[in-house]
Amino acid sequence: MKPLKLTMQAFGPYATREEIDFRELDSRTMFVISGKTGSGKTTIFDGISYAIYGKASGEDRSPADMRSQFAKEEDITEVELLFNLRGKTYRIWRSPQQDKKKARGDGYTTINARAELFTFDEEGGEIILAANVREVDEKVKSLIQLDANQFRQILMIPQGEFRKLLTSDSKDKEVILQRLFHTQLYKMIQEGLKAEADDLRKQVEASIELRTRELLKIHSTDNEELQQLLLEEPVNDSKILSLLPGQIEGMEKRLEDVEQTFQTIQNKRDNVNKELADAHNLLKQFELKEKLGAELTVLLHQESEIGQVSQEITLAHKAARLIKQDEYCHKLNSILKGLKQDMDRLMSEKETAKNRLELARKRYEEEAAKEPAKEELVKKINHLESIQGDVHSLDSLQSELQMLQEKSTKQQELINRDTEEKANLSKWIKNREERLEKFGESQSLLFHYEKSLREKESVLEILKEIHTLSERQDRYKVTMKRLSGQYENTAARMKDASDSITYLEGEWRAAQSAALARELTEGGPCPVCGSEHHPNLATDKHTLPSEEDMKSAREMLQVLQSEEKQLSLSMAQEETKIQNTDEQIRLLIKRAGNQAENLSLENHQEVTLEFQSNVQSLKREILEKKNEIEHLKQLSEQVKKEKGKLEKLEGSGRENLEIQQELKMDFLTKKTSLEKIKESIPSNLYTRQEFDVEFQKTKETLGKMKAAFEKAQSNFYQSENDYKVKEAQLKDKEAQVEKAESDMKHEREEFLSLLNREGFPHYRAFHEAKRTDEEIAILEERVKKYGEDLRSVKDRLSDVSNQLENKDKPDIQVIQQSLTAVTQEMKEINEVLNRLISHTQENKEILARVTDINANIKEHEEAYQTVGHLADIARGQNANRLTFERYVLASFLEDILSVANDRLSKMTAGRYNLIRKTDRSKGNIQSGLELLVFDQYTGQERHVKTLSGGESFKASLALALGLADVVQQYAGGVSLETMFIDEGFGTLDPESLDHAIEALMDIQSSGRLVGLISHVPELKERIDARLEVISSQNGSRTEFQFMV
Repeated sequence: MKPLKLTMQAFGPYATREEIDFRELDSRTMFVISGKTGSGKTTIFDGISYAIYGKASGEDRSPADMRSQFAKEEDITEVELLFNLRGKTYRIWRSPQQDKKKARGDGYTTINARAELFTFDEEGGEIILAANVREVDEKVKSLIQLDANQFRQILMIPQGEFRKLLTSDSKDKEVILQRLFHTQLYKMIQEGLKAEADDLRKQVEASIELRTRELLKIHSTDNEELQQLLLEEPVNDSKILSLLPGQIEGMEKRLEDVEQTFQTIQNKRDNVNKELADAHNLLKQFELKEKLGAELTVLLHQESEIGQVSQEITLAHKAARLIKQDEYCHKLNSILKGLKQDMDRLMSEKETAKNRLELARKRYEEEAAKEPAKEELVKKINHLESIQGDVHSLDSLQSELQMLQEKSTKQQELINRDTEEKANLSKWIKNREERLEKFGESQSLLFHYEKSLREKESVLEILKEIHTLSERQDRYKVTMKRLSGQYENTAARMKDASDSITYLEGEWRAAQSAALARELTEGGPCPVCGSEHHPNLATDKHTLPSEEDMKSAREMLQVLQSEEKQLSLSMAQEETKIQNTDEQIRLLIKRAGNQAENLSLENHQEVTLEFQSNVQSLKREILEKKNEIEHLKQLSEQVKKEKGKLEKLEGSGRENLEIQQELKMDFLTKKTSLEKIKESIPSNLYTRQEFDVEFQKTKETLGKMKAAFEKAQSNFYQSENDYKVKEAQLKDKEAQVEKAESDMKHEREEFLSLLNREGFPHYRAFHEAKRTDEEIAILEERVKKYGEDLRSVKDRLSDVSNQLENKDKPDIQVIQQSLTAVTQEMKEINEVLNRLISHTQENKEILARVTDINANIKEHEEAYQTVGHLADIARGQNANRLTFERYVLASFLEDILSVANDRLSKMTAGRYNLIRKTDRSKGNIQSGLELLVFDQYTGQERHVKTLSGGESFKASLALALGLADVVQQYAGGVSLETMFIDEGFGTLDPESLDHAIEALMDIQSSGRLVGLISHVPELKERIDARLEVISSQNGSRTEFQFMV
């Protein structure tokens, strides 16, 4: 991937649209990016990273924070990158989520993140590949084949971040390498093995607990040994299982005896049950006899009542033969009443129709008398129609004259207003032109203020650097003080360790002398001096130190000597740092020059506050002047607009006077025509409204008179017809009433004859005897049922009496007591039997389940031995404290070191090589990824943290370049033709700088474009291309500069 052109807008310090065209480098493959601190050098990396991945180049910067504070509110933050990949050109555009001021009203609206990706056809036309953030992210991943972390590590080495891999411990280095090589799979294997081992262990523990619960369920009745074992803790499963089969066998034998006893008692109960059933049957026969005797008595008492019911049935049948004639008479009576009611109604309606006829005749005669008045109205309407045209013309002329009068008045008002506005506008323009004469003076003052502000801000930047160096020096001094304390403490411990060794050696010698003295005899030669006399023998008052104590003391002294040496080296390094910061602060104070004459390290904070106050004051003055100048610019534009407006007013004034003259001439012409028309029209009809009202009123009056006549005539004819209809209907109804009365009389006489024939003395007796067919059927059914019940009871009573002849009532209570006793006995035996069956079956099931559980435990324990061992090894619980994932990462790290050492050897003239620390760390800390440096000058290894600033940079640069190469190799199919490196060259001496540049030259010789951010002057002089980032109060801009 090679960038061709980067375009940023409202991004970081770049307020407006900023384009960086890398094609201007032509054939150059290395360039320097330089500029003041905070000008936006690193933002170029951020722009490239954000365009491709939607993320900034550093971990501490997010896209949402990259909006420029210099940008106008209406400008959108966006980044566009044109780049080449595998011979094809692509354009990618992104815009982060941001708030934009609303076009209308107050407040802001949120714009969501957007992204687009294009490529180009053979003719240069764009082809869209992705149109939203998700699609662009997926397409970029497939094209570049690197994630953002890998991309940053290979193409962009951000400020300070590439040193992390060099100096971090194993744990932090593991996190970095995990992101780059995606070794989560190996971590998952570790965790999977641990989870599987934990699961197997838990399954074994659960099975053992389940087995214990099952064993405690055993029924140990009549087995004291088994009962005692079940009470012990922990439960002895093997002994219990050995006794359980015998317990089951004993329970089965007892079960057979109980079953035989139960069968004997059951037979006895069956016999008692049969006896009880026979007694119950006999008792029921005696009860039935008593019941039937009682029923017979009741039936005999009902005999007279049933005779009355039979009489009621006979009368009901007689009444039934008269019902139809009775109902017919009632029907005729109802018809007669209805006809009489209709006749009364028709008589009333006939009288009402007669009254309406008289009223209608009177109204008809009144309307007919108005015929002459209607003829006069017709003549008036004809006259009005003849003058209608003149009235309309007169009305139109009056409206036009009124409109012309109003237009003339408004036109005069407009002329007067234009005259007044021209006078006011001329006065305003003259006043504003006088104020604009101060514009040049304000611009001059603004230039002076801005120049002064730049000078003071430059000094403030120096003061900030002094403050940073001062704080850094304070930290160095604190470190120096801490190291000095540690050094003194180590020296004291060294003295104690040395004294301890001297004491132990003295004790050892004294103990050896005492041991030798014990072997000496008077007259015998001493093996040391040969003397045969021993006047002053060594006494046995000393304890002989062990060889282990002596060895431990000497090792402790060596460790303390090593610590002292290391502390001495560290103190020398800290002292060098303090001196270097002193020199840097002195140079910065000198750079401040005349702007801060009294500046010193002691008062730099007071001077900073003073300059900050001055800067704020100048910013306020500049803001006020800018506002004033902006106001004057706006005022100038306003004056131009108002002058143009004045010219338009003068032209429109002339046009308005001409229009006023035309209106007056038109008014006089139309007024003459109006007077002429008035002569032929009555004065009360001059307006169209008056004429229309009169004309409409006359037509409506005529229409109403015609309608009234027609209505009166129609009502008269209708009323006359209604009266005749009612008169005919009444005569017909009177005839119907007369016939109905005759029919009613005849049928009534026929009914009375039938009533007498059936033996009813009067109508009330007939009415009381009437029954419905359903009621007669019910009464007949009752008589019939009585007869049947009486015969049935007599027959059954006779049968039962014959069966019970010579028999006595049984004593149920005695038999029931006997049954209760035998049933209780059987119940108790049955409970024993069921309990024994249940306990025996449960013991058998427990034996089977525990056997299965033991087999399961054995299987899981065998699996756990293998999986648990693998899990411990994979998690680093081994001799080297190395996890499976870290083992894989160590292999990647070895590959990186192999490539990095080639470059480090060149940059350090063969002195240093990086190696991976393989020794196990103290305690339980996992290790395997920490780095050591092998120094060819001393022939010894030491930690990379002991390297100086320049040496550390060279090692970090070599490691970062090696890492980039290895990651690219493992990524596979990745095309990377660019690398950017941010800072670090200032710590190198001239020779080291040469070596570093040579290493970078090797990279560019392979075709890569290398961009370096640096403030080092020598680096700018040696590389002929420079991208200069220029900062100002309105934001930053860039430009390429090339050495000739």
